[in-house]
Amino acid sequence: MNKIYKRFFLVLAVFGLVTGCDKDNFTDPNDPRYGSADVGIVLNLDNTYQVIDHFGASGGFQDQWIGQWTSTAKEDIAKLLFSSETDGQGNPEGIGLSLWRTVIGDGAADQSNSGFASSSWFRETECYLDANGDYDFTKQAGEQWFLSKAREYGVPKFAAWATTPPYFMTKNGYTFSTSDVATLNCEESNYAAYSKFIADVMKNYENLGYNFETVCAFNETQYEWNAEVGSASQSGTRATNAEVAAVTRIMDAEFTTQNINAKIMIPEAAQLKYLYEGTGNTTNQINDFFDSSSPNYIGDLTNLSHHIAGHSYFSNGSTSESLNQRNSLRTALANAGHGLDYWQTEYSLLGADYQQGRDVASLTEIDYALWLSRIIHTDLVFGDATGWSFWTALNQSTYGDHPFRFNLILYQPNSNSPSHTDGTFYDVKNLWALGNFSRFVRPGMVRFEVIDPDYNDTTSVENFMISGYKSTTSNEVVIVCVNATDSNREISFENYGEDFEVVGGSFDMYTTSSNSNLSKSSAPYDAVVIPAKSIVTLTAQLN
Repeated sequence: MNKIYKRFFLVLAVFGLVTGCDKDNFTDPNDPRYGSADVGIVLNLDNTYQVIDHFGASGGFQDQWIGQWTSTAKEDIAKLLFSSETDGQGNPEGIGLSLWRTVIGDGAADQSNSGFASSSWFRETECYLDANGDYDFTKQAGEQWFLSKAREYGVPKFAAWATTPPYFMTKNGYTFSTSDVATLNCEESNYAAYSKFIADVMKNYENLGYNFETVCAFNETQYEWNAEVGSASQSGTRATNAEVAAVTRIMDAEFTTQNINAKIMIPEAAQLKYLYEGTGNTTNQINDFFDSSSPNYIGDLTNLSHHIAGHSYFSNGSTSESLNQRNSLRTALANAGHGLDYWQTEYSLLGADYQQGRDVASLTEIDYALWLSRIIHTDLVFGDATGWSFWTALNQSTYGDHPFRFNLILYQPNSNSPSHTDGTFYDVKNLWALGNFSRFVRPGMVRFEVIDPDYNDTTSVENFMISGYKSTTSNEVVIVCVNATDSNREISFENYGEDFEVVGGSFDMYTTSSNSNLSKSSAPYDAVVIPAKSIVTLTAQLN
């Protein structure tokens, strides 16, 4: 039972042989020898952890298409992703992302023969640079439309990444690897050209007034990204740590020459464990790049970001594995020095962990959102993530249960080809679950300790999760609760009135459930109920 009751144990003492009892024979119900009242949730506002940098999402390869639609549907999509406004009833109109992550295209869409399968047209990207060395910054118009809308809505930060060097800099002339390309698909003679390309693109964005915090030129370098020509589904390249370090040294010098404000972010690992363990030449990246005794040490570069990026895919096979990976990553970053912190830059429900042994046919849309919330909570509370982003904000996948796993917004083009001009969309429950964090936990807020006596680390992740955040510039406090159980839970705050109070004695509540999307309500501090299978954000001003 989830509801917390004040239980007192009544003890009857019998002395000798008697046929009745007197009320004086009863023990005081408050006698500590016989148990005490259950305690409520404790908010330790002065015991703080990481400062939040952002909550974001990637446009993936899909925003390039939607950004060129002819209808106003794209405006509605932008509002859902970026708006921090509310309707007349106080319900959020969007999830208020505080970072938008955009791709630096590689030119597959510019090739007469990209080597992609025809069904993967939507992952081909244009490139600002051509093989003759000329720039055309009117390309990637769809991506640029979303960048402009994000800024218009007040999104304060941006990040960029590239999957591969442009096709005309690669060893095989494609934006994916083939069997004859074992590691980085870039001629060594083109390292400087690739570095200058990345710097030129970032300089252009900065000249346009965008606040890009980071750019990553190496994405998931642990994977081979191999395909047969004609059957490729996505761009990418493997790269050894030595190759990444070599290019990054050149890129750092180019960033200095061009006075780029954005920082170079490496690594961006395909899985969390690749950041802190492994003996291969693409793994154990924190140690390889930031240990001064390593031949691949680059921790002293001027333009290097101290945000270490990893992807939370395949890190949640069991609760213990999930917690161990985050704890290990947190320890590795602390031991490495250099002021490093953790950004989770890509996650969607890839793999089968989200099923938890259940029949997919039994899952409802809120079940996927609850799993997503579980991963966000785990990254924040056990990994001390300062930034968290979803992959990918937009997806057209309609196979099986894919619509609920791989996107925040499901879209359907009016024709299944690059020539389509419009489409329809549906806001998936994942959008609003992310919004329970992104809309309210704002950049600069700090996470504080929350103690729930009903659960330990493992059982909380599997049942009821709660995390707390507070502003460092105002009295705002935010509490995010994820109730994955089938029962409502009434919560109380043990130290209310002693360590903290909220203005008016009540919280605003924003609930995402099977039948609501960040729906606003309010509740007195001593009558807060978190519905079964819901994500609820509580907000208030501290007295």
